Amino acid sequence: MAQILISSGLIQITFAVALGWVITYMYATGRSFGPFKVAKRVLQCHIDNILMALLQFAIAAVHPAIPEVAGWLLLIGSWTNAQLFLLHACSPGGYIKHRAVDAATFVSFGLLSVAYPWLLYAWFAL
Repeated sequence: MAQILISSGLIQITFAVALGWVITYMYATGRSFGPFKVAKRVLQCHIDNILMALLQFAIAAVHPAIPEVAGWLLLIGSWTNAQLFLLHACSPGGYIKHRAVDAATFVSFGLLSVAYPWLLYAWFAL
């Protein structure tokens, strides 16, 4: 599981670097980029991708026995949590109010809210 989390973290960091170019364009020109209308939301996605990748690296590096399901919850939650900002970046107002988006937000935070206590329990149960 550690190898999977490290790979996911590397991919997520790479994605964040690519978003850096989008942010640079948007701030330099003051224009939207493709579907992205709000640079601040793209920046939030960029930062959250970096942070979530670092958290995956940290768990993979220090946890000797990552429960597989908890690892997958961490991985999926790390990706979905960050990309919600990108979804909001597509709205001119910077926020999309829709039941599906609210549900995705709830599920994303729910995954991480289960994963981290599970990982903590597994750490102390060693």
